[in-house]
Amino acid sequence: MKPPFNITDEACAHCWDESVMLVPNHRSAVHKEDCAYCCRTCRHEMGTLVCMCCHMGLCVEHVQKHTLNCPTHVMYVWIKELPAKDEDAGGSKDVNKLGVLAPKEYENALCCAACAKSFVSPPELTIDCYQWIIHATSTGAQAAIEPEGVASMRLQCPHLVCLEQLPSPFQTAPTSSDKCALDGCECRLNNWMCMTCGTIGCPREEAGGNGHALQHYMHTMHPVVVKLGTVTPSGADFYCYLCDDEVSDVHFANHMQHFGIDIQTAKKTAKTLGEMQYDYSSQFDFKRITENGDSLVPAFGPGRTGMHNFGNSCYMASVLQCLFSLEPFKEAFYYNCETRHQNACQENPYKCHCCQTERVASGLLSGEFSVEGQELTNGITAREFKRVFAQKHPDFSTAEQQDAQEYFLYLVEQMRRYVKPSNTVGANILHPVDIFKMTVEHRVQCGSCHKVRYTRETDCCLSLPIPLDPNLKSSDGNPKQTEEEIFASRPHISLDACLGSLMQATDIDCRCSACGIPVTYCKTTRLRTFPDVLPIFLRRAQFDMETMSVKKLDVFVDVPLELDLEFLRGKGLQSDEVSMPEAQEDLPHKPASSSMKTVDEEALTMLLSMGIEETVARYALLQTGMNAERAVDYVFSHENIAEEAGLSEISATASESQPAHVLDGPAKYRLHAMISHVGASAKTGHYVCHICDAQTGKWLLFNDEKVAESLNPPFSMAFLYFYKRVESDGDGLCRNG
Repeated sequence: MKPPFNITDEACAHCWDESVMLVPNHRSAVHKEDCAYCCRTCRHEMGTLVCMCCHMGLCVEHVQKHTLNCPTHVMYVWIKELPAKDEDAGGSKDVNKLGVLAPKEYENALCCAACAKSFVSPPELTIDCYQWIIHATSTGAQAAIEPEGVASMRLQCPHLVCLEQLPSPFQTAPTSSDKCALDGCECRLNNWMCMTCGTIGCPREEAGGNGHALQHYMHTMHPVVVKLGTVTPSGADFYCYLCDDEVSDVHFANHMQHFGIDIQTAKKTAKTLGEMQYDYSSQFDFKRITENGDSLVPAFGPGRTGMHNFGNSCYMASVLQCLFSLEPFKEAFYYNCETRHQNACQENPYKCHCCQTERVASGLLSGEFSVEGQELTNGITAREFKRVFAQKHPDFSTAEQQDAQEYFLYLVEQMRRYVKPSNTVGANILHPVDIFKMTVEHRVQCGSCHKVRYTRETDCCLSLPIPLDPNLKSSDGNPKQTEEEIFASRPHISLDACLGSLMQATDIDCRCSACGIPVTYCKTTRLRTFPDVLPIFLRRAQFDMETMSVKKLDVFVDVPLELDLEFLRGKGLQSDEVSMPEAQEDLPHKPASSSMKTVDEEALTMLLSMGIEETVARYALLQTGMNAERAVDYVFSHENIAEEAGLSEISATASESQPAHVLDGPAKYRLHAMISHVGASAKTGHYVCHICDAQTGKWLLFNDEKVAESLNPPFSMAFLYFYKRVESDGDGLCRNG
């Protein structure tokens, strides 16, 4: 492979100009892998060019733009990744975390864009900068290495810090082959040992046991257990029932020695929780959602481009695929197949929200990165998009798995703030994220005087509870069950039942502004306006008040492809109703601010019982998709949570004083896309999405970089659905405001 410019052995004048080169150091971000403006990478035919002054990565096409913006940035290092020698044509190796890949091989050259020359060997003055760039760790590799430490970090358990251990019951150190201590239980697989008294208990049924370790905790309230067979000099698998999480032990060596276990000689003989979580991918949900085992036909072309997973980025990829499958986003950021903002922008593209949005849009919609037979260069990476939008966000800036629905809400708000569509003219043009905006109407009626009050708030996602009958028994996760048995044992609930649960009246105790006495208000919720695209979020994770923990509901929700929600439309004050007088103190919840939006009352009660201030509790629940467990974690992991909640309230109040562009139209919808999740909780596991192809009407599966025609879309297993309005003109969108 030859460099992009003519090769010469004579150095140009720029090679001797120190001002056009800056030697990077260990902290420098050297963008070697891909172009800042488009999704071409060093694996593509022409490779990438790294600016020797600012270390920006560029494809050959965008070098000219960079030199126009920065006239002195003329010297570049050309980098071309060579195909792996042992890689089969058209295939790639599937290597897990324990696998080792051969080092990648590259071709490199020194280039001058101003003189359009590539040099046989770098002149002496350029050698330091040239060699530093060649051997520098790429930003992608840094992002992949850093999170391993972050992702593997566990909470320091407070119950282990001051743990009082009872006398050891062992004469010799326990091993992973010791059986469960409960009489009659012969389980010797994946057993746990109580860190307080040393009792050995078997795991839950899904791990091959009978749940006796959990029973021991319920009887004794001894909080922490360690998994036998995972003890090594570097640590072990600890689980705290009170923390309801995997934890670490600051007094690890001393606590193990109490039971006769020498960590220096201990060897791993059992699977860790992480490895068992990895094995989860072979189980029922993963097979059904990703259609594993079906012979899927790969799909190629514009709008059928996959996204590479660069470390727990599947939640972001699923959201982006759904957004850029919608016409308003296509028109706003890739109108007439052009990146208009990039063409005019002179800002640093790594810090520009608009540049990175257009980069992803062109990558997904151009078809350049979805060509049959070009597996080596197919798919795009949105690493810089993630970085510029997440910035210092405590969750999305990390490489840990996150909640896709939570990210959708965050991204919509960030786009509204920082991204202006390049094809809009005038101030009245709607932003593409406004297609999700709806007006929610809350009606309260006094139980004494029967007067009513209507309040409204805007939202961009309809969150629905799943009214699961507690008497219904779901699948117990027994690995011996067949797929047919699991399917039959799981409850089936209709989406109508979920909508009915939303419409149910709830009681609120407060002082009526009309009566002036303590009364019970009856509150109902409806939609005053219906958006062009209606996101529906099914709250599959719910807080169990009995066990004080969050559980994922194993339930099928029967979702129709077409939906008529006209029955849900709110109509405001009626002629036979009497409005109650305005008063600030009568309602316990102010509807004016984002921190006072409607939240899950049970989850709110749980947070309030822990002494968390109501404004903070509501804010945390809104930030975490009404997940009580994550809301508690959110509160205690954000030092300035009270300030955040206050700023959110001020921002929301200010925004309500301005006229909001809210679309409205018929409440008839057709399912367009859905996001599904595999895993025990929203912050573990894997996300994929299914999208109805606009050209063929077929459903496509987007699973990271793989895109294929779907044979059996898991309509009943998704948790975030995108419904498009059905209009008589067939475009599914409403143009009126």
